[in-house]
This record gives sequence, C-alpha cells and structure tokens, in this order.
Amino acid sequence: MKKTALVFALIMTTAYFLPVVSRAAPISEYPHYLEANSSRYAAYRTGNPGTPVDMVIAYVNANVDLGGYNGIIKIKNPESVSALVNKNFVLPSSYVPDDLVTVEGKFRLREEAAAQFIRMKTDMNALGYKVYLMAGYRTYQRQSSKHSGAVNSSGLALADIQFARPGHSEHQTGLAIDIVQKTGIKYMTQAAFESSREFAWLMKNAHRYGFILRYPENYTDIHGFIFEPWHWRYVGSGIATTMYNDGIIMFEEYYGWFLAPGVRSAKIEKARLPLISQVVLE
Repeated sequence: MKKTALVFALIMTTAYFLPVVSRAAPISEYPHYLEANSSRYAAYRTGNPGTPVDMVIAYVNANVDLGGYNGIIKIKNPESVSALVNKNFVLPSSYVPDDLVTVEGKFRLREEAAAQFIRMKTDMNALGYKVYLMAGYRTYQRQSSKHSGAVNSSGLALADIQFARPGHSEHQTGLAIDIVQKTGIKYMTQAAFESSREFAWLMKNAHRYGFILRYPENYTDIHGFIFEPWHWRYVGSGIATTMYNDGIIMFEEYYGWFLAPGVRSAKIEKARLPLISQVVLE
C-alpha cells in the first residue's frame, strides 16, 4: 500500500531526496512556457537531453537555441537597465545613452550605474578591498574596431568569444564595467582576478548594488564568451537580488523566465521542485 509523504516540516529538507514516481508534468504546464516556441523546445530537448525542462524553456525563450548571431532581434528598449544584449539581441548602431557621466576621471557610465558602482567601491574600500575600472561605456564604432582587430590577429572564431561584434556589446549600454583589483591591463586575466579577495567579495555582495557577473565560467555555450570574472553588468538591485537569491546564474535564464515577451511570471522553484502530490513513498 502506497503512502503519500505529507510531513510538511520535512519537505524543504527532503524534497530533493524523495523518489518521484509519478509522471513529470507536461512542458506546457511550466509557468514560462510559450506555445509559439513549442517546436523549438522539442528540438532543443532532443539535442540537449540532459538539460532540465525549465532550463530548456529559458534558453529557447532567450533565443539561445538559435546559436550566436542567428535570428538576431533588434532591441526596442535599449535604455532599459533590463535590456538583454548578447549575440542574439542587437543595439541600434546610433544608440548612445543620454545620461552618461564620467567616473574615475576617464570612464563613462550611465548615471544610475555610476552611482551604484561608486557606492559599491566606497563600501569595498572601507572593508579593505580595492577595485579599479578598466572599461565602461564603449561606442559602436570603438567596439567594431576592437572586434576587427581581434579578427585580424586571432581569426573570427577566437575573436567571437573574446569580443562582441558591434551592436552586441553590453559596453554600448553604459551599464557594463570591467574591473580589476590593481590598475594595469596585466591584471585583467581570469586567474588574476578570479583568485582575488575582491572577486570573492563581489560574488557574495555585488547584487546588493545591482550588479551581476555577466559571463560566468563553464557557460560559454549559453552566453557566448570566455569566462570574464572582471565583467559585471548593472541590471538594478531588484533583478540582481532575485538572481542571487534564486540561484539564477545567467541573465539569459532570467530573461527567458521573466522578461521574454508573453511569459507568465512565477517563482523558479515551482518549476524545479517536485510537487508534494508527486512525492510518493512505498
């Protein structure tokens, strides 16, 4: 005789360990499902059989399944702090933020991002941590020059995982920062910054100031770039804190679950944790 485990006090500590023997919910019942993307969900699941259903939905909703620089969509709200800028979403070549301010003498950021960066840096300094800006706002033309230079020196394939093509760089939004723990381009390497005390602090606290690590390690196939521990993107404290608290690693995931046109918002855990009614013990 089967007995359903209903001891509520133990659910949160045992949910991941109790056997789920009833069938999985249909993908159409997931809170972020879009009927228009049904065939693409199926194709992505076939090509990536180990990917959880909720992640499949996020990646397809964010157009990750189309591959880099395919199915490109023009960003309609480039001034939004929540605008997704990547290899599938492009900024207008003419876009220049109208609220750029100078930070640390020679770099420019949008006013809101600049204020939060200064607040974060001030708090870090008070605790004995040091960070310095290495890059902020970058024009479409400057990005084109950097990408072209990388192509000439390293080839297109390598250039495309190191530098965004023009229009696809977050630096053009004025919301992205490249930071290091010591001044000088030599410190802008994975090993140098990832192993620093400053990076460890940022991973635990940057969300409080509205910043997220934009290109985390081991996700190049999703965000499209090498691991960049120095590259942080301002998205506002609301989004950044939600991502931190819910364990959302990439902005593409957040976009696919909450910002893609037509999605139904819901807490991510509802899609990830087994339903109480599905947890059955012998």
